[in-house]
Amino acid sequence: MTARPRIAFWFRYGPAEHTELYHALPALIEALSAHAEIHYFGFHGRSPSPDAIARHATVHSLPFRVDRTQHGDKIVKYVLWLLCLPWIGLRCRRLGIRAVYMDETVPLAAPIARLFFGPRIAMSIADFFTDIYLSGNPIARALGAAIRAADWRAWRKLPLIITRAKNTRDFLASKGVNPARVRPIYDPCDTQLYRPINRAAARAQFGFRDDEIVLVHHGILHPNKGNERIIRAIAAARAHLPNLRYLLVGHGPEFDALQTLCGQLNVRDIVRMTGWLPKPADVNVALNAGDIGLVMRVGHASDDFHMTGALVHNMAAGLPILGAKLGGVSEVVEDGVQGFLFPPDDMALFTARLTELANNPAARKRMGAAALEQAQRSFAMDTVVKQTVAALRELLA
Repeated sequence: MTARPRIAFWFRYGPAEHTELYHALPALIEALSAHAEIHYFGFHGRSPSPDAIARHATVHSLPFRVDRTQHGDKIVKYVLWLLCLPWIGLRCRRLGIRAVYMDETVPLAAPIARLFFGPRIAMSIADFFTDIYLSGNPIARALGAAIRAADWRAWRKLPLIITRAKNTRDFLASKGVNPARVRPIYDPCDTQLYRPINRAAARAQFGFRDDEIVLVHHGILHPNKGNERIIRAIAAARAHLPNLRYLLVGHGPEFDALQTLCGQLNVRDIVRMTGWLPKPADVNVALNAGDIGLVMRVGHASDDFHMTGALVHNMAAGLPILGAKLGGVSEVVEDGVQGFLFPPDDMALFTARLTELANNPAARKRMGAAALEQAQRSFAMDTVVKQTVAALRELLA
């Protein structure tokens, strides 16, 4: 009997946190285990590995833990992760690992992995972190440019790249990546976790009245999310939308600055910032407390390549979408069908579309139903698992 080839998954946060971000991971590992022996390398998680991963993969936990709620801790652990990659790469070679899959776009990870493991590496490319965090002062921009150059050299040599939007494949091809090596596979969504629930009960949990219109957004609060623009636009719209409320779920480096801005604009009674909620189920309750799901980025070039968690989860909860008109978002949201789209720097159109949705409950209901149907079609776990297993089996072959 021929031994199964060995494949390694590398991910900073560990299996439990990885599953929170990528819902199909346990099912993917279980399905792939029929064809390969799986090893998982990552930091310790705050929760045990999901049962399917514990049963179908050998988990190698490194002695660190990432606190995703703390921006500083994430930076420190990112550096530690890069320092661990040479050991992980060499360890995988000793274990006879045939291929590696990194399901995140960690800057410098691809060139380090190629150096210490070898060429048979697959990577998910979605977030361009150098654009988000290294676009400020001239020194940061120069550092970001150097990191991007090293990453691009490595990415062009990867045998497999998985993207979360079709638009990303076209962009990678324009930069010299062979499009035949790129597989666009949308983010999966666990519709047992993110789904419509009793909205009245959800609203009561957050103290919203029936006559209030709640715009909801969730995610890491970094500058690229454009929340300053949104809060300023909401403050300006207060006169003609007195019942509008903004429910902002999450934390990040912008949290304190946004709270200060709310005080300066006198909108603390309109904007509710929850910080991190304990569990994904709590996030689902927050989404169901909303009337309109916001999907926002400021419009960097790399923003076209996201299929953001906010988009996926809002649609799965049956919310009409008010979304920035970006490449990935536009692939699943048709303007006027699942919601409305606006250029991310056009706050006048944002306000007009927000007003239209706020004043038209029938349109919100119709678009929310269309968004839910699209989510069930585009983000189905079974489809994502089959497509990803097929791609990784080609890599192993």
